[in-house]
Amino acid sequence: MSHWNEEDAISYDSKWGELEFHQQIPQLAGVQPSFNIVELGCGGGYLSLCLARSAVNVRVTALDPTPKMIALAKARQRKASLSQAQLQFFEAGAEALDVSPDTQDLVIAAFSVHHWQSPAQSMALVYTALKPGGKVWLCEDLDAPSEGNTEVHAELKTLNGVKGLLQQTGFTQLSHQVHRSHEGEFLIIEALKPSSDND
Repeated sequence: MSHWNEEDAISYDSKWGELEFHQQIPQLAGVQPSFNIVELGCGGGYLSLCLARSAVNVRVTALDPTPKMIALAKARQRKASLSQAQLQFFEAGAEALDVSPDTQDLVIAAFSVHHWQSPAQSMALVYTALKPGGKVWLCEDLDAPSEGNTEVHAELKTLNGVKGLLQQTGFTQLSHQVHRSHEGEFLIIEALKPSSDND
């Protein structure tokens, strides 16, 4: 995941850092008490806070490669009085995901998959991190802003592109929907890591 400069980060965060849609994501993604969650491309951390506060004993590990984004996220965490046990931020891209295998209930990437530097490698790490039966939940803004002088994988802003990446990684039971609101049209795609070889 390539990082933005400080100016890009501040510009993006001021426009898109806190959306009403972020507040709906924990329910849309099916967060349950005691879930272990990874968020990839957490930006300024507002969604991370929503996830951490959405159910009891939820533990969120949130990654973003941009130092300014992590600084903004940690400031939001301090303001919200959320502990390290509930939420931890790391300056890293999706390709550097490093958690124990088969430990995560849910991996979320909101508006970030198209920025991943190594999509196939990153999604393989997501697959490994998830428990059998665990879920990957992705969303893309169909009218996404293009701030940042970073490479964008245009095919990963499309349903077919994301489905192809998930399927080649081994995910099953893919589903999708389009969530429409005054904030935009958001393509939501989710899939499961098979719980057994028979899935």
